[in-house]
Amino acid sequence: MKHARGFTLIELMAVMVLLGVLLTLLAPAVYAVKRQTTLATSSSALRQLSIAAQTYFTENDGRFFRYRENVGGGVQWWFGFESASGPSAEGQRVLDKSKGPLGPYIIDSAGTVPDYAFTSMGACFKPKFKNGYFGFGVNTELTGGTSGNDTNRLLRINQIPRPGQTALFATCAQVNTFQAPASSKRPMLEEFYLFTTNEVTVHFRHAGNAIVAFADGSQREVPGDRTSFNSRLPSACVGRLPASMIIP
Repeated sequence: MKHARGFTLIELMAVMVLLGVLLTLLAPAVYAVKRQTTLATSSSALRQLSIAAQTYFTENDGRFFRYRENVGGGVQWWFGFESASGPSAEGQRVLDKSKGPLGPYIIDSAGTVPDYAFTSMGACFKPKFKNGYFGFGVNTELTGGTSGNDTNRLLRINQIPRPGQTALFATCAQVNTFQAPASSKRPMLEEFYLFTTNEVTVHFRHAGNAIVAFADGSQREVPGDRTSFNSRLPSACVGRLPASMIIP
């Protein structure tokens, strides 16, 4: 009676080595596909913001929207309205994105704006709001400063001498070590909605590059200066843009 021939240990080891070689060869291709997918997602979402902003300028005498504004019943952020009567706990806050300065323009263009690439980069994600996220920030040198009320920083598009070189939006985030569940021993990555010359909030999440949309509606990848990256979570690649891209 003949017995079925099994694999020898040497043959099994050879197969394992071959599989290892194949995986090693495939890894760069898989990484390249993932990078292109996340890059396309971020670029598309940022393009929606740029289109909405350009339409807003057309209908508002070329003036930039405010970064934030205290209004009756809550705070009008540039990206949505947060009611004072809503939950205040991190991760439970509620945002009405349709009521932001750009909200109606985004809706009219059938845009959605969340950047799904933001949470797919491997860092520990800490949500701010219960009902979604953006992953982008705005240049407060153009939109009224961090208070939204600095009239010297609430500009019109025709006041910018280099609109194609002055950043309006960028992929943004911050490293949080001070709000639970984040801590100094457990840094977490969360959204941040502005960037300035001194804030470490620009997220170079695409292989060390940020995607930046400029005041003229153009956009491109900008490489990060790794010496500016937040040392509490360096793998997240959160740093600064050059001042020449921020100051009009």
